[in-house]
Amino acid sequence: MQFAGWLVVILVASLLPSQAPAADIPTERDVTFFVMSDPHIGFQDKNQPTRSTDEIIGDGRRQVERIAGIIGTPYPDRGPLASLKPGNVATPRALLIAGDLTDNQRWDAFTAVFPPAGIKTATGSIPILLCVGNHDGDPDGPVRRGAVDSNRAHQRAGRLAAISEDGMHYAVNWDGLHVLCLGLCPADTVDADLPFKYGKPGPGSWNDPKQALAFLKKYLREHIGTSGQPVVLMHHYGFDGFSTNDWYWWTPQQRRAYYDALAGYNVVAILHGHDHHAAHYRWPNPEASVEEARRQFGDNPPPDPRTYDVFSCGSLCWVFRVTGDRFVAAHYGGHGTGWDTELVMVKPLNRVKYP
Repeated sequence: MQFAGWLVVILVASLLPSQAPAADIPTERDVTFFVMSDPHIGFQDKNQPTRSTDEIIGDGRRQVERIAGIIGTPYPDRGPLASLKPGNVATPRALLIAGDLTDNQRWDAFTAVFPPAGIKTATGSIPILLCVGNHDGDPDGPVRRGAVDSNRAHQRAGRLAAISEDGMHYAVNWDGLHVLCLGLCPADTVDADLPFKYGKPGPGSWNDPKQALAFLKKYLREHIGTSGQPVVLMHHYGFDGFSTNDWYWWTPQQRRAYYDALAGYNVVAILHGHDHHAAHYRWPNPEASVEEARRQFGDNPPPDPRTYDVFSCGSLCWVFRVTGDRFVAAHYGGHGTGWDTELVMVKPLNRVKYP
């Protein structure tokens, strides 16, 4: 074979998923984790008296207490879980926060509510895994720097399976369940053709996704490969109307590139915040109108698309549990309202293999 032929083989092979991580999904796996979003620590309502720092921190800690109070309580006994008898909620491996950690750059108040060492509960300390949102400031601001410091601390503690070079994006591997935290959105740069209307274009913008898509592709290729192991993805922007309006928080081109990157992998859930609304929906919507498909993907919608389960965060948090080959999701409402029985689902962890 000529040198040029060998070069083509090498280049093609470098783009294919790795064959290395081929271990079976652990049959004894039992992983619980909680997900919330948009705590907006430091928020001030212009129509209400200014709150003191103590009041802000107190409100946040009461929210944490409600989340910690879910531990040990029984799962809802109606709907999809009625026949499964899943028992009580275990202590989670982590509490994940899908962005908009602060308002007004109040990293000091955020860490008072969500300490870097984790929140304390009656059953132990729960690590905080987070990504940033549009309220969390510039890349060189205190919140972004604090988030990177937190990620690096998890890296030093041995909790991470991988971390990006800049410390912004990372992944954990819990008994063969891979959870990736991808910041604002899984794209690489600000879309030059459709920049966000209220942020400056180009590198350095607070809306710069900081090579999150490249990190995702590399992790999938090197850590998942053809193994079929389940993957959960978390980022701030979603696929709802607010996240995909003509402000271009992220763009149709970016969403199409994200969709293409997931082909062949066992993505069991995509988690996001931003819209302050608890929901479970499918993306791409298999019943989408032509207009909706265009809003999601522009003039380049995928033909016969595969769809994914998406969970947006609401007033308190989602509880996710993965046991063996089963995925369970249940939303717990805020202010003591208990389980949202309309937001409970169970599904198998379907293995996806490359041809």
